[in-house]
Amino acid sequence: MRTSPPPVATSIVAPPVLAALLAGLCATALPSAANAAEFTDVLDAADDRDDYDDDTFDPFDLNLEPSFRFDMASATISREAPCVPREQSQVMDPNVRDNPRVQFSPERCREASIVDNREMKYRRREMRVGMTLRIGLFKDLELRLNAPFVISSSRGLKYADGVGADDSSVDPSDRRIRQNADDVFDPNGSDSDHLGSLSKFRQHRFFELSDEYRSIERMGFADPSIGLHWAPFNDERDDTKATLALGADYTIPVAPIRRAGNDAVGEGLHKGQFRVAASKKFDWIEPYMGLRYTLQIAAADSPIRELADIDPQNQGQPNVSPPHKGRITVGTEFVPYENEETHERYAIDLRFQFGYATEGRDYSPMYDHMGRSQCNGLSGAEMLPQFDSQGDLTNPGDVACSWIMQRPANTRGTSRPIYDLDQDASASTSANWRTNGIMMVAPHATFSGRLGVNIQPTKYFKLQAIARLTHKQQHILTKGRAGVDVDGNDEIATEGSQAGTELNPAYNPTYDSPANRFRVEDFNTWSFLVRANLQF
Repeated sequence: MRTSPPPVATSIVAPPVLAALLAGLCATALPSAANAAEFTDVLDAADDRDDYDDDTFDPFDLNLEPSFRFDMASATISREAPCVPREQSQVMDPNVRDNPRVQFSPERCREASIVDNREMKYRRREMRVGMTLRIGLFKDLELRLNAPFVISSSRGLKYADGVGADDSSVDPSDRRIRQNADDVFDPNGSDSDHLGSLSKFRQHRFFELSDEYRSIERMGFADPSIGLHWAPFNDERDDTKATLALGADYTIPVAPIRRAGNDAVGEGLHKGQFRVAASKKFDWIEPYMGLRYTLQIAAADSPIRELADIDPQNQGQPNVSPPHKGRITVGTEFVPYENEETHERYAIDLRFQFGYATEGRDYSPMYDHMGRSQCNGLSGAEMLPQFDSQGDLTNPGDVACSWIMQRPANTRGTSRPIYDLDQDASASTSANWRTNGIMMVAPHATFSGRLGVNIQPTKYFKLQAIARLTHKQQHILTKGRAGVDVDGNDEIATEGSQAGTELNPAYNPTYDSPANRFRVEDFNTWSFLVRANLQF
């Protein structure tokens, strides 16, 4: 049996208090055994560190790891609204004063500002199984293959507590739609007049809600991945050094992509994950840390990519890419019992993680419901207001869908986006309109804590049970920008010939502009994972 390293090795930089604590723990610990922490473990092969001793020579390593994972997520989705103290209502901008969502409340704002109104509750339930194949290629060099399958994935939205059709700005009642239409449209106006007035209409029905979750179910194969992991330093081989693990994984977007018209779960993203991790064992504790960066590139047929090249003449899209992601991990594996001869090993893994995602086009909690909105597929003519002989609106449900026409790139049946509805009246009314549900999501951080139990009764079998809680920082779900000031005149053209150059075809003022944006908060996810490890 090899001699254990000193409690504090020169390759570990630790604060004095932590170093003293580690030294005290190690003074009474069991003898060290030859096993790396789960976080930095890399399979090997052709292992001759013991000079080809028949009892220890290990020419080949292969692990087969079936797993089951269950996720439960919940969140609240709010929407911005203008707020003005009532005493200022007479001097405020008429466009704000006439907004049916404006809040006249001194309790909520002492001066003109933007407040958040809770609109929806979000719930996700997902079960998936996976099969990971790990193959030791050479000394501390491992090939890793993973194939996941989603048994069930359910995403649901409902009215937030205390909200209903008389309060919601997502699924308002017909009465509120008619009331707003009376203030905006002239029953005797022409189609061109009505098109020009659509930007003033604000009672939109984005999709249907109720007091119970309206869920969308998905299932199927998810995108597989392949990776290569290497440990250039390993304290099992040299106990004066820490274990250093490097890894790169590539997620291949070959699974059917989740869209409005199917129940698939693929994301349509090329993902490159690059990882560096280190650990050092001090008898029965092994602290570790790691960094991971994820580069995401939308595949050619991804919904995220749909709008990137929709108009080659347009220069108004500030960002057409999915988010970049990074994560820092700090944790410790506690090993109360370990036996080198029988290969028994029992460990508790305590881990904390901090992550960050940049701004980018992404699948938001509203993605499925926006993509399956009843507004998809309507023509511009159907969404224009129709009145009976008494001047009463007869198609409130269709008029409430007019939000979909405010995004130039939503047009279908024409050769280009329509940047100016009233200037392109004929094309606007004859085209069908559709959204794929992809939003520009704001940057945000994530925080998670994880507790794992690793049970290895024999050399050939190991069982892991993991519970994790992840919290996402509140962030805006609809953060599209109006466009790019191409000509340098300090403003973005929203009409006329220059609009086709500067206006972002993916921008929709009904949910992307300040005082209209959606925000997610209280976003928590519980994850439970059970994984077996068959070791050969």
